[in-house]
Amino acid sequence: MRQWAWLTGLLLVGAWPRPALAAEATTPPPGLTGDWGGWRQRLFDAGVALQVGYVTELAYNARGGTGHALRQAGQLTAGLGVNLDALVGVPGGSLQFTVTYRTGNDLGADMALGTLQLVQEVYGRGEVGRITQLWYEQSFLDKRLKWKLGRLTVGEDTADFPCDFQNLTFCGAQPGNIVGSYWFNWPVSQWGTRLRGQPSQEISLQLAAYEINPENLNENFSIGHFSGATGVMIPAELAWDPRFREGALTGHYVVGAWYDTSNADDVLFDVDRQPQPLTGEPFLRRSGRYGAYLIARQQLTQSPSGTNPVRGLNVFLRLAQADRNTAAVDNQLTAGLLYTAPFASRPDDDVGLAIGRTHANRRAITFQELEQAHAPTTAISRTEYEAELYYRLHATPWLLLRPNVQYIHHPGATQVAADVVILGLKASLGL
Repeated sequence: MRQWAWLTGLLLVGAWPRPALAAEATTPPPGLTGDWGGWRQRLFDAGVALQVGYVTELAYNARGGTGHALRQAGQLTAGLGVNLDALVGVPGGSLQFTVTYRTGNDLGADMALGTLQLVQEVYGRGEVGRITQLWYEQSFLDKRLKWKLGRLTVGEDTADFPCDFQNLTFCGAQPGNIVGSYWFNWPVSQWGTRLRGQPSQEISLQLAAYEINPENLNENFSIGHFSGATGVMIPAELAWDPRFREGALTGHYVVGAWYDTSNADDVLFDVDRQPQPLTGEPFLRRSGRYGAYLIARQQLTQSPSGTNPVRGLNVFLRLAQADRNTAAVDNQLTAGLLYTAPFASRPDDDVGLAIGRTHANRRAITFQELEQAHAPTTAISRTEYEAELYYRLHATPWLLLRPNVQYIHHPGATQVAADVVILGLKASLGL
């Protein structure tokens, strides 16, 4: 349970979890406010992990949009993780309660960048306090089977990916980037449950179910209200975590798929299966929405001395594909390089480079082309290309700084607007 609390604390302040070190954790993650005269450690030993952090993202558009401006967006997170075994003697039981509050301004909106993906991933879903996590998890069979139930964010368990980059393209569960109207990533939660089994040390599989309720996006939504649900999303996932070269090189490979029982409008046809822009009739209603995703991350090299097992080069590849009947943006592909500890004297720093492509559905493009016949000024969305380079400076045990540069080609997936260059700074502070 200690390593669970340690990992949760790191995730809340935006750090990349390092499993090789987590098993050795016997103390809570460090914070700016210190050990509170020993009380933080005492609570930790008793099974209570206090998690408080703040993430801020600065973005300046050096090129693109309607001018030059600097904008800031941030998120305050406060959480409480409880090991029920240590606290009250319930073996394998744990609780997590997390609230978040987002503030700030969106550079993309203020400067009319027109990008499909946010250049400040921490912005969005309203300047409002939310109950982001409120769940209970019970493990069985020596932790080889785990069941979770409560208010969950989809991306914490399904299609999970670290949020080290500042551009949303490379952050969090990828399906939420293309079908965000019903796949709600952090900080929006929904009622759900997840069952995860681990038949071997390298293989795990899971099945989950989440209520799809658009009212979760409302700023005044209460978790006590159950009306407004449109269906249930059921994702399934298979993960493989191999270790190569006698365990020195770790990998993480995931394949998954989802099905949402909600009905949705077709992106092109009307009720008579004719192009809707030509008829003006109501859209055809489709029964169900679906998609699939792939995540691959592999460590390629390791420090020759072996003193730092996570030092070396990692590569990653991600692909998410949504159905072409209902999704205006149907797929997103990203790839990147991550090098941990580029300097021996900086063992906790890393550098990351990623490129991505966000692709509009061909059927949605046809809809726009037919609309353009009546409104020639309409820009047609096709493909947006994104890239980001960052350096993560582990300035102190509780402060991470990530200066970054972003480049967006064909913002908004159109060929009308000028390319965008963003100078950014992402900072994560543990309190």
